[in-house]
Amino acid sequence: MKNFILRLEKNGYVEKSIQRAVYCAEHYENWLQSVNLKTEEAQYKDLLNYIGHLQHIKKSKPVINEHLRSISLYYQYLQVPDIAYQVRVRGEEKTQYVLFNEEELDKLCHYFESRSQKGYWRYSDKIILGLIVYQALDTRDIYRLELSHLNLKEGKLYIPEGIKRKASRTLKLEPHQIMPLHEYIQHHRDNSTEKLFSPQCSLLERLQGQLKDLFRQVREQAEEINIHVDRFNQVRQSRVTLWIKQHGLRKTQYMAGFKRVENVERYRQQDTEDLRQFVLQFHPLQ
Repeated sequence: MKNFILRLEKNGYVEKSIQRAVYCAEHYENWLQSVNLKTEEAQYKDLLNYIGHLQHIKKSKPVINEHLRSISLYYQYLQVPDIAYQVRVRGEEKTQYVLFNEEELDKLCHYFESRSQKGYWRYSDKIILGLIVYQALDTRDIYRLELSHLNLKEGKLYIPEGIKRKASRTLKLEPHQIMPLHEYIQHHRDNSTEKLFSPQCSLLERLQGQLKDLFRQVREQAEEINIHVDRFNQVRQSRVTLWIKQHGLRKTQYMAGFKRVENVERYRQQDTEDLRQFVLQFHPLQ
């Protein structure tokens, strides 16, 4: 399994996902040995028998589908016909969150006014919200930003790559984002660090504290304009989904900083307009 692990690491999987994929692949290999089959000899009917085995030992549908995804990755690594490709057990319930359209995202950002008591939160709250709404940045993207990554003259922001999954990219700022950033840098930013948002980004935990408070404020103020925000990631998911419709998968992959196009596919599947196609693509196992 060592080379399988290296393949997963090369493709950007995090340690926890690698551990689960290896566990599922080994579980499948052990079952094949118990029925005197080699991996490359197994056929579709054998995979169905394995699913039956998982059901017999009381594995839930989400867990079975996790096994099937891992088996598919394992077959791709072995470079043999992938009998588990897009095979899934139907009926797994997934929480579907409402995604916002362009007008709703604009309202969320423009209506918001920070009510924080902390100065370095209050003066950066709306700017950070804008980076989530319009550039779809996540917590670690914001944490990695430095003052040198911002080019206000050209209206562009460089987002450096992350340790594992995120690639670097350069994104355009909206015109209405430029002046608040300039004002923040000139009058409110702490110069003790190179971080764009200083001092809160000197420690990840500080930024996480600000974002937790920011989400509370966004949710409360969104209710005032009849927009219901269940979780902060809805905002980012909405932007990525809109990008897919506007620019397609490959350009969205770059703009969102994904190293693998499969990560973009997840966001397309979350679009409620595409939900029927998302369900139909799975194999109709009951």
